[in-house]
Amino acid sequence: MIKQRGKPMTHAQKNPTQTARLGYDSYQPVRHQPAPLTPVWLPAARPLSREERLQLAMSPLVDEATWFKLVQSQDIEIQVAVALNPKATRHVLELLARTAHEEAQIAVAAHPQMTPSLLSVLANTGRQRVQEAVACHPLTPPALLESLVASAHVSVRAAALRHPKLAPETIAEALTGSAAAREAVARNPALTRHQLAQLAQAATPGVAAALLRHPKLDAPLFTQLLGLGDQALWQAALRHRLMTSDGLLAILERRPGPTIKAAILQSPRVDRKVLTHLALDPDAKIRAGVARHPDTPVSVLLTLLEDVREDVRLALLSQPRWHAPLLDAIVTGPDHDLKLALACHPHLPEEVLNALLDTRHVTLHAAILRRPRLGPRVLTKLAHSPFASVRLELVQHPALNPALAEELACDRSWPVRDMALRSGKLRESTRQRLTHDPVKWVRLTAAGQAPTWPWEFTQRDRDFAAALKAR
Repeated sequence: MIKQRGKPMTHAQKNPTQTARLGYDSYQPVRHQPAPLTPVWLPAARPLSREERLQLAMSPLVDEATWFKLVQSQDIEIQVAVALNPKATRHVLELLARTAHEEAQIAVAAHPQMTPSLLSVLANTGRQRVQEAVACHPLTPPALLESLVASAHVSVRAAALRHPKLAPETIAEALTGSAAAREAVARNPALTRHQLAQLAQAATPGVAAALLRHPKLDAPLFTQLLGLGDQALWQAALRHRLMTSDGLLAILERRPGPTIKAAILQSPRVDRKVLTHLALDPDAKIRAGVARHPDTPVSVLLTLLEDVREDVRLALLSQPRWHAPLLDAIVTGPDHDLKLALACHPHLPEEVLNALLDTRHVTLHAAILRRPRLGPRVLTKLAHSPFASVRLELVQHPALNPALAEELACDRSWPVRDMALRSGKLRESTRQRLTHDPVKWVRLTAAGQAPTWPWEFTQRDRDFAAALKAR
């Protein structure tokens, strides 16, 4: 080796054209080099700030001596940054595992270069969160897990019991242990089907919830868990991959609360059998939910049409598609409020509107008249409405055609004839004929001498007001 002043030459001395990397206590500009450089300790040019040391801890271009100095700084954030650095060496990780802060030790447990010996060092620290991280690590050896199962901390024992490398003898002992031990070991993926059945026989709500998340749970054990009668368990089971319509019926047979019933209505596994069962529920909100469900059979909808609660009957109008038997039953039924709500539906077929007009109800006719985009058949039927107020509103409708205006000019109600004159859609012969109308007001309107409708009189229009009484 080439020496200078009796000492070995450094990398910077051998390669004067290359630039050294950052050191712990110095800062020097670096020229870009395509090939990576060997870390070199630089003499202190100036002290580094905390932000610069933090960036240095996260850099992969740092030598081991610099990492040692960073770890010894007792700055928690810097220690965590070193522990999260994938280029940190085993000696640096061992120093962190022995002397660093708890947060840095937890970060060390997740390092990609972790070894079983380093996990043993972390477990010997006695810190609860660190031991819990060790118990969850996939490389933890079985002997270390046995010691963690006997820990004084409940969370550490639970994490160790969930580890798939746990000894079969320890698993068998936990199956007959305390409720906390059984709840923890129920999440162990190494359990056999026989062990799952042993836990399900006398499962507490916590054990049952853990078994629901087990990857080896099958349909018979799932059905067995549904019979425990726990509301929280049912809520979680509704979203389970093994849930079926028979499972929903099994829950309903145990009379759950309204929250579970409402969740069953939202389940994608609900079918006609479940909806038929829920249609007989004493809760009106549940029956209304059945009336709105798109998969409810027509026979059930017709049964709900006779429900004593009005909100249940009105919920039938929220069906996403129209059923002809249901519409016929509503149109021919005695419930006027339901007919009025049906008449206000925005997507009602025209033939249903024509059928609704056969009902002699002034509010129903007026509601149909106020619908947008009325067809000619509906307008013609409204022109023969028995209610003069409906015909008077019809003659002012923008969709009124001249043929209907001519028909309404012969209406038996004189305000309708007068408004037909003001519509501007009558022939001149019809206007001349109305100049001989028996009502003076209509004659004045036909002659162009009546004031603006409706009856906006002034002092000089009192004679026109008197004409209203002279029919």
